[in-house]
Amino acid sequence: MLHAKEFRLGNKLFNRKGEVITVQQLLSNSLIYDSQINISRKVANTSRFYSESYTTEVVELVKEIDFHDVVPIALTPKILEKCGFRNFVRDEWIISYGNTHTDFEFTSEGLRLRHSTPTRVGIKYVHQLQNFFFAITGHELEVDM
Repeated sequence: MLHAKEFRLGNKLFNRKGEVITVQQLLSNSLIYDSQINISRKVANTSRFYSESYTTEVVELVKEIDFHDVVPIALTPKILEKCGFRNFVRDEWIISYGNTHTDFEFTSEGLRLRHSTPTRVGIKYVHQLQNFFFAITGHELEVDM
């Protein structure tokens, strides 16, 4: 099961139907991934002595999903390309932000920084990559899903 501490607002996940959802709000056991506000205006009272008056109803429709029902999106070469990565060498992936370029190695264990001291744990899912990118750059990773 995934936990709230793994997510940030804007993280991309799958719901059980296989649809991509975006985290908008985190609750204790669930998350909100979509909300809409519907506004309706109705005539309230009409009288021959007064002008028409109206009532306005505002209803917020919220789509909420339990953490048991979300599935992380596994990283693939195609998804890395959608995240802005470029591949020049077979297992080497590069992402640019500003004037900085960061090299990663994509293996069966996940995406790892190419560095003299490689990372111990590979990044396997899109939400982990989004969180890592924000941690090192202070900017959101644009994910075109």
